[in-house]
Amino acid sequence: MDDIVGRVRQRIESGSPDPMGNAARAPAPAATRASIAADEQTLGFTLPPLLKRLYLEVGNGGWGPGYGLLGLTGGAQDDLGKTAVQSYFSYRRQESADPTWRWPTGLLPLCHWGCAIYSCIDCAQPSFPVLAFDPNGWDAYNDWSEAFFPECDGFDQWIGLWADGHDLWERLYGDDGVIATARCGM
Repeated sequence: MDDIVGRVRQRIESGSPDPMGNAARAPAPAATRASIAADEQTLGFTLPPLLKRLYLEVGNGGWGPGYGLLGLTGGAQDDLGKTAVQSYFSYRRQESADPTWRWPTGLLPLCHWGCAIYSCIDCAQPSFPVLAFDPNGWDAYNDWSEAFFPECDGFDQWIGLWADGHDLWERLYGDDGVIATARCGM
């Protein structure tokens, strides 16, 4: 974990822009152990150890891929003014207009890409895989499960790729990206 934390710090401190040309963002003030424990209690599941360490040592969101990682309570928010905790509970509420809607238990929205697209950590799985949620291709003829795409086998791998300068958006939507490939039926 020390290696990944160091690489994340280096990426932020270098100010290197992401592949979309966005400058590295400054982290929100760090979370506390007590605030993380309170959020885990509220959520009803445990966060990945590396994510907790990053919230403690780097900052409570605001930095990272896309528009930056969402923070926990008191941390960075998305464009709707919601933290990761608030986004999770917002998605968990059933939409009365669509009774088929179900947000998976333990799937924490983590990184906002814009246009309602999020990278999320599946905290219900011990390996903490990262899934992309893109509802933009959904219509009444699709099952909601078709709006979720596997992104990385684990959070450590996903954030490590970002720290090393990989274009995570391209991994999703490039010609060989997981979402572009799935939508083309390949």
